Amino acid sequence: MAEQLEHFVYGTVARLKRFRAALPAGIEVRPTAGGIILRETAGSRLDIAKAVARIETLAVAHGLEYDGHGRDTEETDAGAGLDIQTQAFGDRTGVRAGHGFALPLPNGRFGHAVYLGGSRQGFLLVDVSVLVTDRPARPDALREAPRRYRQPILVWHTRFAALPLPSTVQLAQLPCEVVFRSGVGWPDPEAIAQLERRFAVSETDTPEGWEALLMAMARTGERLPGIDGYTLSTARVGRTGALKLIEDHTLLRFADDARWPMPWQPSGMDEVIASLVGGADMVATRDKVT
Repeated sequence: MAEQLEHFVYGTVARLKRFRAALPAGIEVRPTAGGIILRETAGSRLDIAKAVARIETLAVAHGLEYDGHGRDTEETDAGAGLDIQTQAFGDRTGVRAGHGFALPLPNGRFGHAVYLGGSRQGFLLVDVSVLVTDRPARPDALREAPRRYRQPILVWHTRFAALPLPSTVQLAQLPCEVVFRSGVGWPDPEAIAQLERRFAVSETDTPEGWEALLMAMARTGERLPGIDGYTLSTARVGRTGALKLIEDHTLLRFADDARWPMPWQPSGMDEVIASLVGGADMVATRDKVT
């Protein structure tokens, strides 16, 4: 199935002008802050890989920054309805890349995490801790505490509060890379209907019903049917915290003896907060089921 593919390219006005003149025919160009967004139609995974390689090579040749690609936001509901912040996370909160922050919780306590980096598309890469305290903890306590998830996760940069922890020493070394998986395939409607009957869950076409089904499956240790395998996406963070997402379209298979990475699916910080106060942990649930 054909889909609209977007490329994000940034650089000076002069270089962008020369770059646009060298673009192949049929590519739509839309300006954005500090750069341009290119839009083109791609078909198979091979077509997508070729398109990405072509644009990235051309951007590098013109001295520009290729900041990743994705599906056209008008064609997908990823992040729909979220209040995504356009100001950089560090500028908004004072939290520096590689440093820790406290997360105010609704019960008056504080969760903690390490901020690794962010992208212009609204993604943040954070390493969430199990540490929950009555007041913001010292950086050393955060360094020594176990992480909540088995790797850093992606979250949407919405309007959540974050308090920087005073520290002159980074808690995470940069640059760094974190690998995620993207499932290939999905259960068909009849398979979903069977799961509804089996787990006594209804209205899985709503967020509440869908989450209830995933949690029921997680309790039994089952994965959604129809997912044939996964591809890899790498979150690459530079020394300043700039985040790029790089996709590898090679199909990999799940295996009982493999330790595959967590899903590439940005979570809402509200989901993280809910888990830290003892509620359902949808981040861990999706890791088990999808």
